[in-house]
Amino acid sequence: MIRRTKREEGFTLLEVMVSLAILAMSLIVLIRIVSKNIQMTNRAKLVTVSTFLARAKIIEIEDRIISLGFSDINESEKGDFTNEGYPQIFWSSDIERIELPTNLAEGLQGASTSAAQSSQSVGNQNPLQFMAGMMGGMMSMLMEPIRIGLQESIRRVTVRLSWREFGQPEQTLEVATYFTDPSRLDAVMQAPSLGGAGLGAGAGAGAGAGAGAGAGAGAGAGAAVPGGGRR
Repeated sequence: MIRRTKREEGFTLLEVMVSLAILAMSLIVLIRIVSKNIQMTNRAKLVTVSTFLARAKIIEIEDRIISLGFSDINESEKGDFTNEGYPQIFWSSDIERIELPTNLAEGLQGASTSAAQSSQSVGNQNPLQFMAGMMGGMMSMLMEPIRIGLQESIRRVTVRLSWREFGQPEQTLEVATYFTDPSRLDAVMQAPSLGGAGLGAGAGAGAGAGAGAGAGAGAGAGAAVPGGGRR
């Protein structure tokens, strides 16, 4: 009598190896997804924190400017936020004077000269052109005190934050704003060397130019424009 033993059921070695390979690939993908989510969450947190820290730094600079006033030179500072609990975030600030173009007065002066020459030409019968030349001459003399006053009363404040993340290059955040001090503009405009004398000289020169251009226009137009030069 022959006995037959029952065959033991189970997985072969090949099936086990294939299953482990599939499991390993799945775990690798899941680990990458989770680590990426952690990095993005950490980055979003640091960007949000940096935004609030930059805002707080700007408010601190504003309070200092209100108490001490503007400096005549550019200022630069740097540091970190260790006291706030974020020593990995560094900051730097710049307080700069603004520079306005210096050729505005030259452009107005050239336009006013052209208008005055055109108004004094023979046969010109347009009194508005004469008025435009006179106003351009006055504005060209007033432009320089205004330019200097704006440069003295406005400062550009730039705050830059930087930090490093694992596996990422250095991250930066930059915030810029402008602060004004109207009292410095008033002081510049009222100064004898710029404001008072400049305004007086501008008015005087404008009146002189108006009188000269008016006489020329009246003589050239003759009876065609009676009193045109006196308007």
